[in-house]
Amino acid sequence: MVAAGGKQRVRACAPLIALAFLAVVGLAGCEVADDVGLPAADAGPSVRSAAPLPFPTQDVANAAEAAKNTTEVQRLLGPRPKNELTSALSGIGFRQTMHGTAKGLYGVTVACAGTPTALLTVTQVDRRDGTRLTLNVPCGRTVQATVKLESGPTTVQIDPLSAEPAPGAAVAIRLERLPTP
Repeated sequence: MVAAGGKQRVRACAPLIALAFLAVVGLAGCEVADDVGLPAADAGPSVRSAAPLPFPTQDVANAAEAAKNTTEVQRLLGPRPKNELTSALSGIGFRQTMHGTAKGLYGVTVACAGTPTALLTVTQVDRRDGTRLTLNVPCGRTVQATVKLESGPTTVQIDPLSAEPAPGAAVAIRLERLPTP
């Protein structure tokens, strides 16, 4: 009895299934007008051929301040040492991760300009007590410190310690391997 009722349901649904199949097959051959040929020469620009939007430009005063501060931190940092592992010159709010740092003693030199103070942190997150160095950096002069690192990834981060915005601020950092005593 259940089997007979099941056959009747299938027979009742068969026309609906056939109609759905025909609708899908019929629509499969349809074209979208945008996909057909090239637009006529007098046609306006299409969305596809529109030029990308330009990036926002930096305020001229901020750009001048950033250039001045970048020159200042480069002057403060001085020439590159021969044992330099990495160095960076960036706007304030800098973060860099170095993979494969060898175990040893390292010298850290940092300078900033365009904000009163910055906070330097050197961390190795996969190590117990991951923070290796935290240092307040008064901007306008060079600050040096040493840090003992283990093998593995090391992250260097510098953030401003001021609530005031400093869009033209700059920071430079240098990490160099020190000779073993």
